[in-house]
Amino acid sequence: MQLIFMTCAQSSAVDSQTGRLSLFHLLEQVQATSFPTAMSLTLVGMFVKEAGEPDDQSVRLKVELGDAVIFDSPVNFSFRGKQRSRVLTAMNGLAIPSAGKLSFSFLTAAGALLGSPWDVVVEKAAPPAGSPAQAP
Repeated sequence: MQLIFMTCAQSSAVDSQTGRLSLFHLLEQVQATSFPTAMSLTLVGMFVKEAGEPDDQSVRLKVELGDAVIFDSPVNFSFRGKQRSRVLTAMNGLAIPSAGKLSFSFLTAAGALLGSPWDVVVEKAAPPAGSPAQAP
């Protein structure tokens, strides 16, 4: 199995008639007013099944902030007789303890990385113009 595509968005919608996926506000960089903070997002992965692989699959979704793992969970899905499978994982209220590089990865059950991670830079938002600066 190969991961051929991964992205992260603030929200998504799947058209009930066509099955087409729409992603809104792709996340590459976000700003938080304070830490810890919580984020809601949708992670999308497109997997391709190789010959002889079973339809039912399990991967791990790992989220790291710097060197710390902040989320690690199995994700089960099925190819349902098709060559490709799109996996949408909604994460509501993901706790982000501090600024840094947030990295999303899919891994095999054995821990091998599938494709490339999706990175989101999390920064502290600057105070609004005209307001007194606050300590970090």
